[in-house]
Amino acid sequence: MPPPASGKTRDREHTRARILEAAKVAFSQRGYAAANVREIAASAEINAALVVRYFGSKEQLFVAAVADAFELPQALAGVSRAALGEAMAEMLFGEPAASDLMAMMLRATFEPTLSIQTRALARSRMLEPLAKLIGGSQSERRAAAVLALVTGVWIYRFGLPIDPYTDANDSEYKNFIATKIQYIIDENQL
Repeated sequence: MPPPASGKTRDREHTRARILEAAKVAFSQRGYAAANVREIAASAEINAALVVRYFGSKEQLFVAAVADAFELPQALAGVSRAALGEAMAEMLFGEPAASDLMAMMLRATFEPTLSIQTRALARSRMLEPLAKLIGGSQSERRAAAVLALVTGVWIYRFGLPIDPYTDANDSEYKNFIATKIQYIIDENQL
C-alpha cells in the first residue's frame, strides 16, 4: 500500500482541480477567446502565475479542461449496448456537465489555434470510446452519426434554445431521442 499523500501533494492536486473547474466555467460560458488567465485565476482564488506554472499556457489549460470535463467511457461505464441510446439521452437531458464540455468544444471549433486539438480530443474522448462501446461493423460511422445527432440536439437545447428541445422534463421527447440514438447504434445499413 502506498504511503499517504503529503499535505503539499494534496494542496497541489486541490489547486490544480480548482484551476480546472474555473477554466471549465470560463471556457464554456465565454469561449476560449473571451476567457482570460487572470479571470480564471481570480475565480480559482490563486495568482495568475500559478495557472501558467501548472498548465504552461492558456491553450494547454483549455486542452486539460476539456480532457477533464468529460470522458465518455466513465459516463457510460457498465451500460449495455442495448441501453446506450437511453443512457446518452439521459446525459443529454440530465446533468449539465456534458453541456459544459459540448459548449467548450463547439466554441473552440472556431478558434484556429485550437481546431486541430479540439478534433483530436473529440476523437479520443468521444468518437473512439463510443465506437468501441457500439462495436460491430461500421462502429465508427455509427458513433459519428450518434455524436452528430447529440450535437444537434444540444445546440437547440442550450446554444440556440427552441422548444421542444429545452424542456428537460419532457420524458416523451427524451424517449424519442433515445430511440433515434439506439436506432443508429443498431441499424445495419450505415
